[in-house]
Formats: sequence, C-alpha cells, structure tokens
Amino acid sequence: MFLPPPLTDDWTRWIVGEWEGAGGSDAGKGKGTFRVELALSGQFLILHGECEIAELNEDYLEKNLHASREEIDRFKSSGYKALEIYTIDQGSGDVLGFLFDNLRCIAKGRGRREGMKETVDWEWATGHKSTRITERLDDDRFVVIERTPLPGGEVMEDRGEMRRIAK
Repeated sequence: MFLPPPLTDDWTRWIVGEWEGAGGSDAGKGKGTFRVELALSGQFLILHGECEIAELNEDYLEKNLHASREEIDRFKSSGYKALEIYTIDQGSGDVLGFLFDNLRCIAKGRGRREGMKETVDWEWATGHKSTRITERLDDDRFVVIERTPLPGGEVMEDRGEMRRIAK
C-alpha cells in the first residue's frame, strides 16, 4: 500500500501517553518514566524511556554481562535511556520494532499483539536474543517482563510495572 492509514488500533490508542513506574531484575532496580507518542503521520509509535538506577548488583553485572567496575560506575550515574520505534507490518500484521539505548545497543524486534498482551522477540546487534511481554492490566497500568538468556545458560528476567501519569 502506497499510503497506509495511520495506526488507530486499540493498543495504539491506549498506550499513547506518559507513564511512570519501577522495576528490577537480578542485575538491579530502578524507577523510570516512559513517554509514547505517534509520529510520521501516525504510522509509528515512538517510545522514549529513562530509568534512574536505584540499586545495582555489581557482581552479577561483572559475571554475566562482563561489565568493568568503571563501566558500572558510569552506568550508575548516567542511568538507562532508550528510544524505541514500532509499527505494524502491512502484510503479516506483526509488530515491528527497533530499539536504541545509551549502552549503544541496537535491537530489531518482531512480535504479535493478542488481546491485552504484546509479545516481541528481539535480536540484538551483539547476537543475543530476548523476549519482551507487555501486558495491559487496565486503562492506566501495564506490566513488562523481559527474559534474556545468558551465555552460561541462566535467564535474566527484568520485570516492571508502569502507571499512566498523563494522556
């Protein structure tokens, strides 16, 4: 299609707005904000996320993510920032996503929305993979779970809950 109609599905209409929340994993804990907006004539969802680091498990980061103490110190002071871009594949109906963050990570995602849940499988430029499940709890809350298999066979699971602060 030369010019598809803008994204107007229930999920898109619901998630646009500003959100705040907190989460954690074996690697640490943080609290953050999340702003979602439509862009490019409504063809894409743009997500801006920022997280303030509250607690880090430095030993876990060294062992599983091969982070140096210097990198961990810089991460503590800079926090985590991400830019995500989503649309819907016109042919398959799949969710297509791209993620960029301040760790200079780049990921490409593909997934599905079914009811109140979106599941996206990510392939990172570094070669690892992860799966993110975003589940709408109600009009003003959602939970996110991201599972990342680690080289040693463990799975790192990040979990957070967000609540709407503005539409």
